[in-house]
Amino acid sequence: MIRKHALPGDDIVALVSLVMTGVALLSLGSFPARAIELEVLGTPLTILFSGRMVVSLLLILLTSAGMDAMVRGVSGQDRLDLRFSLSFWILPGLVTLAAVTAVPRQFVSAGGWVGAMLFLGGLLTLVVVAECGTISIDQPYYRAARLGLNIATYGAAMALYTTLYGLQERSLISSTAIILITFPLALELLRSTEEQTANDWLYAGVIALVIGQASWPLNALGLRALHGGALLLLLFYTVTGIAQQSLAGRLNRRVVLEFVALGTVLAAFIGISAWQTALAGKTGIWPAPASEYPSQSEQIGPAMLPGDAAQPGDGTSIDLLWPAPPVEGLPEGRLPEGLAPEGLAPVPARPVEGLDKP
Repeated sequence: MIRKHALPGDDIVALVSLVMTGVALLSLGSFPARAIELEVLGTPLTILFSGRMVVSLLLILLTSAGMDAMVRGVSGQDRLDLRFSLSFWILPGLVTLAAVTAVPRQFVSAGGWVGAMLFLGGLLTLVVVAECGTISIDQPYYRAARLGLNIATYGAAMALYTTLYGLQERSLISSTAIILITFPLALELLRSTEEQTANDWLYAGVIALVIGQASWPLNALGLRALHGGALLLLLFYTVTGIAQQSLAGRLNRRVVLEFVALGTVLAAFIGISAWQTALAGKTGIWPAPASEYPSQSEQIGPAMLPGDAAQPGDGTSIDLLWPAPPVEGLPEGRLPEGLAPEGLAPVPARPVEGLDKP
């Protein structure tokens, strides 16, 4: 029997307090690390094991175990399908992973560290409360809790897809990683009742394979991380939306056309943005690669210091930071004031000691 209005408030406070205490202690100490070199299908792979990683995994397991106990307590059933209860571990585990990753990095700043602790602790609390509110579709706040979890899931998907796409790893590695993260995220979105658990897992597996296969051609396009992640998120939203309608028995031709049309329009906007970004990079709006600038050995004369300015009429000439053709009557590499190679602006500089004024 479901206790519709009973939230395990004490259990939630205890779980969040324990996890965030562990995160705080994780920020204080230094842990030994060991790197293991592997080669997978011809690709070198380095796996770093450390005490910090072990503690982080223990905190994630603690979050999962606490969530499982609360799901069983709220549902009033000690024997739940493990596949159903496991779907409640996903988002709390991801928030804990974000906490053990981000909070220790902020320890150099007291304000940043406290802010990160409060934000991620509050986020973990909200996620756990929302998970408890979606144990049964009969809960009065089920819709609000489900909406919040959906937003959090899509946000996590965007962050993970952008990160993985930005790494520009081989498709064998990146696509496998995308499949592994898409499956639990899809499972979180598709979860409804314990009776539909088998179908939820089947649909989540198909969605993960579809997104993983789609990442192969996207990797070949060489898009920026934000554009690649956005396209993967859009495909994930479209496929999971169609799957949700199918599981709810509301799937028809009109629904499919709506999702496909919306996905096509949004994909066109993302494609236009990616094309404009690539075009901007080719026309020089973005900074040129470091290889296009002269090396120190190619520079002629010292560069002008910030705040220095050539005074008009003082007879100073221009120190160029690029090799210049000799000018008759002037030392090699010097040009008269106001002149510069075609397409380059003159760079004023102070008089160089030892050189005669022109």
